[in-house]
Amino acid sequence: MTTPGRAAPSSQTAEGRARLVTEVAHRVGSTREAAWIVEHVGSHPHPGTDDRPAALALADRRAAGEPLQYVLGSWAFRTLELRVDRRVLIPRPETEQVVGVALAELARTAAARLADDPDDGDPLVCVDLGTGSGAIALSLAVEGADLGLPLEVWATDASPDALEVAAANRDLLADADPAAATRVTAAAGSWFAALPDRLARRVDLVVANPPYVSEAEYDDLDPVVRGWEPRSALVAGRGRSGVAGLADVEEVVAGAASWLRPHGSLVVELAPSQAYAAVDAARRAGFGRVGTERDLAGRLRMLVAAR
Repeated sequence: MTTPGRAAPSSQTAEGRARLVTEVAHRVGSTREAAWIVEHVGSHPHPGTDDRPAALALADRRAAGEPLQYVLGSWAFRTLELRVDRRVLIPRPETEQVVGVALAELARTAAARLADDPDDGDPLVCVDLGTGSGAIALSLAVEGADLGLPLEVWATDASPDALEVAAANRDLLADADPAAATRVTAAAGSWFAALPDRLARRVDLVVANPPYVSEAEYDDLDPVVRGWEPRSALVAGRGRSGVAGLADVEEVVAGAASWLRPHGSLVVELAPSQAYAAVDAARRAGFGRVGTERDLAGRLRMLVAAR
């Protein structure tokens, strides 16, 4: 929309946008990323103003090495558009698959509970440990709502910064789906310590994308990852099993059994090299059904365990 009697700025015409994409592409080295930047700026218009300065400012940030997701300030994750900045990890396709597996486990649990007691009215309780941007918790709240039981989702994190981002994303969801947003409760604390005691043995699903990069692997990560994403959300110590980067995965696995109800499930994202050690950890923790799932590239990416 422009002021009556005044022509639209050149960057807001189709020809002007095409020229701007070309100019931004020269700075960022990618026509695809340039189109995203120009589209993003154009989706937040200021009537009567030129998009070019804002687009070039974002292009300069990207050219300096900042991840595109942080430059744009948001990124798509399954059905959601999430606000992201360097306080939280960038949502990745592997974690979208984690949510898919978690939803399948939740559906199985709901069916088992209703088969045991068709009048069961207790909510399905899901816990997303180390929620970060809230991607997993909010996706569960949106996509897990039609399984025949009420739904309650807990999003925990030890990082106050991460919880601020997750809260902003819950507020964003509230604008589009108020019912889904009300299903999510945030809690501060490390892993299960964030949960109220009343949830012991009442949790149906635990999901986590914990740190699982080893110290040695961190040094070899893409400089963009090392330079921008929070190290504390990426790097974990050596596990009790001796496997590098497995300490937090082991802690989640060991703690889950005392929180899950019968039929409850655990889904944990991990590095492919850690899968078999994580399976052993789940068996030691007393899980009866233990297995793994692969990502789209065919790599072992998830531990899946059930009581």
